[in-house]
Amino acid sequence: MVSSEEIKSVVLLSHLSEEMRKKLAELATIITVKSGEVIFKQGDYAENLYAVLSGKVSLEMEKAGSKPLRIKDIAENYVFGISAMVESGEKTCISHARAVTDVKLVFWKAADLDKLFYYHPDLGFSFMKRITTVLKDRLQIKNAQLASYT
Repeated sequence: MVSSEEIKSVVLLSHLSEEMRKKLAELATIITVKSGEVIFKQGDYAENLYAVLSGKVSLEMEKAGSKPLRIKDIAENYVFGISAMVESGEKTCISHARAVTDVKLVFWKAADLDKLFYYHPDLGFSFMKRITTVLKDRLQIKNAQLASYT
């Protein structure tokens, strides 16, 4: 079982009320992944949102015929797998996620979150508002990285 305190440690969710965190905790599952193991692959169906409780996860992209390029490390208390939360036709993972160290993850099925947000729109609005901030920040980082290659 995931505690409300573990949910509160996740930066994306730290602003939520205790009641909202309890609702998220009820839907959450904790897993452990060994260093080097793949959590999901680029192109897989994106069905889960993950948060790192301990350890580090690498997001990697692969072009045909080349080795994966590390694009971002996800540290403790941060989320990944955001593609599962975005309604854009087919939900696919845009990168690989690989455990850099042994990791403890909490995850939510996007379908369960969608249902929760339907019945608790205040929670859904607050959650998705924070997701857009994460997306904006990551896009700015990628733009800076691309600019450095020119």
